[in-house]
Amino acid sequence: MPFFEFRGARMHYIELDEREDRSKGLDIVFVHGAGSSRLIWSLQLIHFRKQHRVIALDLYGHGESEKIDDHPDVIRGFPEQVSALVEHLGLVRFVLVGHSMGGGVVMSYVLNPSFRQPLAIVLADTTSDLDLRKLIVGLVIEALEDHSPKQDFSHLEDELEKYILPDYQKIAVSFDRTILRDLDACDDFDVTERLHEISIPTLVVVGEDDDIIKPKRAKALADAIKGSQYAIVEGGDHSPMVEVFENFNAHLERFFSWLETEHLA
Repeated sequence: MPFFEFRGARMHYIELDEREDRSKGLDIVFVHGAGSSRLIWSLQLIHFRKQHRVIALDLYGHGESEKIDDHPDVIRGFPEQVSALVEHLGLVRFVLVGHSMGGGVVMSYVLNPSFRQPLAIVLADTTSDLDLRKLIVGLVIEALEDHSPKQDFSHLEDELEKYILPDYQKIAVSFDRTILRDLDACDDFDVTERLHEISIPTLVVVGEDDDIIKPKRAKALADAIKGSQYAIVEGGDHSPMVEVFENFNAHLERFFSWLETEHLA
């Protein structure tokens, strides 16, 4: 499994690239949310691996990435880890995709001009003021729900089923110091007054039944980012990339295609 070092900690990520022509496609970096890991993006990694180079990171203290006790437990430390991964892999034509807290990480990243900047960003089920303690009831409900897809795998190849299904048992949020640190980090996060500084192509996407980041909050985020695109994932809750992955993937696929064929052409 691939690792890189960040401030003395071993950071884990997964990378898939099965493009026939590697001159085509983009480098897509997926950033998970609070209490989660790179496993939440399994269905996106598999779907896009033949069109793009896809990468998903375990943030510090999550998944298989190490935790160091004296590491700053604030959200601004997470973008530094993403930047370290970008530099480690030498990414140039890349897109950042962030879910929930990961969306805050992505916004913080692009608002730091010292980082190598992406071509575009995708903000999934997130907002510019992640005061998630006010939404703790919704967080508990989401964490206790089964993160199994609402669609079956009957149309996928056998090897993909073997890749995906065992991992879903590991996705559930663990209510330990990790989730508490994540909530503290979210409480410190508010970039509402800086959204006008984001000038790269942006897709804001949200599950239509999301009780944590309601669609009207996601729409307000999209409205505040000039030129952004906005999409509601039909049938999705707070984790549409798992719950209704085909609908979620379709929105990303259209955005990536637009980037390559129109915006970057």
